[in-house]
Amino acid sequence: MDSDSSFRTVGAILLFGLAPLLVGLWLAQILVPQPAVGIIRLNTDIYAESADLVLAQIEEARADPSIKAVVLKIDSPGGEVAATQMLYFELQTLRREVPVVGSIDGVAASGAFYTAMATDPIYAKPSSTVGNVGVWGFIPPDVGVNEVILSSGPFKLTASNRDEFLRWIEGIRLEFLETVFSQRGERMNVSRVELSQGLAYQGREAARLGLIDGLGSESEAIRTAAQQAGIAHYQVIDLQQRVIDELPEEESELEPWVGAADPLTGKRILPPGAYLLYDIQLGGAP
Repeated sequence: MDSDSSFRTVGAILLFGLAPLLVGLWLAQILVPQPAVGIIRLNTDIYAESADLVLAQIEEARADPSIKAVVLKIDSPGGEVAATQMLYFELQTLRREVPVVGSIDGVAASGAFYTAMATDPIYAKPSSTVGNVGVWGFIPPDVGVNEVILSSGPFKLTASNRDEFLRWIEGIRLEFLETVFSQRGERMNVSRVELSQGLAYQGREAARLGLIDGLGSESEAIRTAAQQAGIAHYQVIDLQQRVIDELPEEESELEPWVGAADPLTGKRILPPGAYLLYDIQLGGAP
C-alpha cells in the first residue's frame, strides 16, 4: 500500500470516527442550551404596574432551565410599600433556587434599597445613591383640611400629630430596618439609629458602612453570579427585553409612574398611603 492510500485510509477512519462526535456536539448545543446569567431590571419607580414587569422577569428566570444565576440591576428611587415588599419576597424565593446578585446603577434608594436586600452580594458605582431607609405617607385629608404628610425620620419629612397613621408608618420603618440588618448582618458598620434617619449615601460611603459589598459594574456582578452558580462559559440574557418582546405592542411601553402630575409644578400627584420613595432633587420629599 502506497503512502497516499495509507493517508486516505487514515483520513476515512478519522472522518467516520469523528462524525458521530461532531453530530453529538451539534445536537447537544441544540438540546442542551448554554448556561446563562439572567439580568432582571428594576429601572422605574415601584408601583403595582411596574412591579408586574419585574415579577414577569422573575417568572421568566424560573421558567428557563438554562438560567443558572441572576443579576438584579437597580436604578430606582423606590415607590409603594406593598409593591416593594412583594418584589422583595419574590426575589427571596428566587434566591433559594439560583444565586441572585445585586448591581446598583444610578439609584437604589428607599424601596429599591429594600428590594436590593433580597440579593447577595450587592455592588454599586462610586456615584450611585444608596440607602434612604425610611417611609413617608399621605393621610387622606378631612373635609376642609389640607393634606397632611407624615415621615418616619428627620431626613424624610416633618411629622404631624396624626398618631394612628404615624404608628402605621413607624411600623413599616421598623420592618424596613429589621430587613436591612437581618440580611446584611455583621457587615453593617452603622447603627440602627443613624440608618433610620433616612439618609442616602454615595457608593463608596455605602460600602464603608456595609450597606453594599463593594464597588463594581454590572459586569462584576455578572461574573460573581456565574461564579456562585459554578459556570465558566455562559451567555447573558436580558430578561426585561425578553418579557417586553413577548408583550402585545400596545402594552410594550410603561410609564415611569402611574400617578398624574400637577400641571403647575410638574410634581407627582400620589394617592393617600405609605411610600418607600426617594426624590433625588428634594432629598426624600415627594
